[in-house]
Amino acid sequence: MLPSSDRSEKPDSVVHDLLGWRCEELRPDVRVIVNESEPALTPDVEQRVQTIWDDSRAHRPTLFNGRIFCMERITPDCIEGYWTEYRRALAQMADPTIFGDTPLHQLAVCGLLRCADGIILGRRHPSSLYLGGFWQSPPAGTFEMREKGQPLSLAHQILAEAEEELGLTSQDVSAGAPRLAVTHSRTAIVDIGIPLMTSLSFAVVREKWLSGANREYDQLTVITDDQIDNWRQRGDVLPTTRALLHTT
Repeated sequence: MLPSSDRSEKPDSVVHDLLGWRCEELRPDVRVIVNESEPALTPDVEQRVQTIWDDSRAHRPTLFNGRIFCMERITPDCIEGYWTEYRRALAQMADPTIFGDTPLHQLAVCGLLRCADGIILGRRHPSSLYLGGFWQSPPAGTFEMREKGQPLSLAHQILAEAEEELGLTSQDVSAGAPRLAVTHSRTAIVDIGIPLMTSLSFAVVREKWLSGANREYDQLTVITDDQIDNWRQRGDVLPTTRALLHTT
């Protein structure tokens, strides 16, 4: 989940572009390495970042400038990057050219959850800041620093998202090995696709979602294996989810 859940207003500058997303396979034992320093900003860029942040906060006061992980380099067996402020990522979402030829690559996790009845998909809330109204495979969210000293673990991140977005605890769901990395064309966000498994029925998952989760999604559905091909072809399904469905 992004560091803010306030969807009260969607700025016109956040444009959704599903063309040109890039997908690459990852090794199951891919490592995450953190570098100690983050890129310095020039005074002009810093001022622009702060202006975008201040304007966004004026419209959405609950925005939180948390620490997020940005990727510098990726290979099939290694993801290397650094911690930085969410306000930088928000600035790039509003203005993709703000960092010139060295854009931020905000790291995110995206699950593909199989329950007893099939694969669960969720429709992002239509008023979400980013990609509202599109179907994706939950849970999904930014790789964020939830507490100091936390492990640099993709599994830790995706399980935390499962609890926040679906109400599923680590006793309810297990995470598999990462499958792929998908880079968004406009915002340069990088999704790490991770399969998840639960023995719960869709009805139980839906009840947990309704009673204990946030409202990242306004609908949940379950698809059986014979429906996967049709969902892969739909234009309202995010490319990361379509790529993950190809791995089933």
